[in-house]
Amino acid sequence: MQMHLDDGEASPEVTVTPFNGVYWGPLAPLTVNGAHEMLLLAIKGRKDVKLFTATAFNRASDTPCASFDIAIDARSGDGCGIFRTIIVEAGRHEPHDIATPAFWYQCEKPEEVVAKVHKHLADLKFFDNFYSYVAAAIDLIEEEHNQRIH
Repeated sequence: MQMHLDDGEASPEVTVTPFNGVYWGPLAPLTVNGAHEMLLLAIKGRKDVKLFTATAFNRASDTPCASFDIAIDARSGDGCGIFRTIIVEAGRHEPHDIATPAFWYQCEKPEEVVAKVHKHLADLKFFDNFYSYVAAAIDLIEEEHNQRIH
């Protein structure tokens, strides 16, 4: 993958590890301050929701690449989750915090939500096209930042 600078000049080529899907570690508590806005919008108005996160690892390299952030509403048995990654581009000061929309499921345990979000995204071939999705999300963020779209 080769990124281009704002003036159209190509930056030095960067080696990108192939992305062959993910696996994840155990769930850990997540604070509201650490939660992505997509997750917070999905749970807006719900009371007593518990937040968790699980680090996602790239299968090809065994390196951390993202997280599954989930919210559990114990009263209703509902759980929702997002897949979230933070991308740092060379020459940029702020990282891009990119997330999928929240997906809702009935669940008995928080771990079930992670597995269901993963399966849904895998069925959509999201992980097969991960870099394309990330590039499109960054382009959208840049357009919004430059107030070309809103």
